[in-house]
Amino acid sequence: MKKSLTVFVLVLNTLYGQAQASQLTGKVVNIADGDTLTILQQDKTQKRIRLGEIDAPESKQAFGQRSKESLIQLCGGQNAVVQVQDIDRYGRVVGRVSCNGVDTTAEQVRRGMAWVYDGYAKDKSLYEVQSQAKKARKGLWADASPVPPWLWRKGQTTARAASQTDPKVGNGDVRGNKNSKVYHLSNCPGYTAMSPKNVQPFKTEKEARAAGFRKAGNCPK
Repeated sequence: MKKSLTVFVLVLNTLYGQAQASQLTGKVVNIADGDTLTILQQDKTQKRIRLGEIDAPESKQAFGQRSKESLIQLCGGQNAVVQVQDIDRYGRVVGRVSCNGVDTTAEQVRRGMAWVYDGYAKDKSLYEVQSQAKKARKGLWADASPVPPWLWRKGQTTARAASQTDPKVGNGDVRGNKNSKVYHLSNCPGYTAMSPKNVQPFKTEKEARAAGFRKAGNCPK
């Protein structure tokens, strides 16, 4: 029992040390999907990295393979610099990854190959990058009703299903995003794309504007 406890403490200390490290470097030796890669460090140890603040389509989801290919194009076989932000529940290092000086978090969003991850995005400028990708219908935004990965993982495979299973959604409601301060009407593409915990409901557009929210740019005129 004492030996097991000692091992557990050592593992926790190792993970804590990784989280405290401000930066990791290494060569990208594997890319699992559009937001996860593995680096080989100078000491020959490998670290699995989860790109921070974004969520890419799952492999079996629409644009999942294209998102992976995009990250391969950015980082495959390249030297990467990781600005460490956290350690997730799977033991992966979470951080902003740069390859050839390109911030892959922002670039994946810019290309329409990932969503800004509501609830985890600290860099609010990413929402403007996402808005521009939506307007240009880049990548996943070419789909009329793209489904965020965090809803897809819950089995909500269509925007309609997401709408039906989210109790906060109702016809005629105005939904504000607490992070981006943008509101969506029921006919806007982003209406069902928010994490439920980030939804701020309003009865009218006037009420939303009075609270400091602006209308989503991709809503029908």
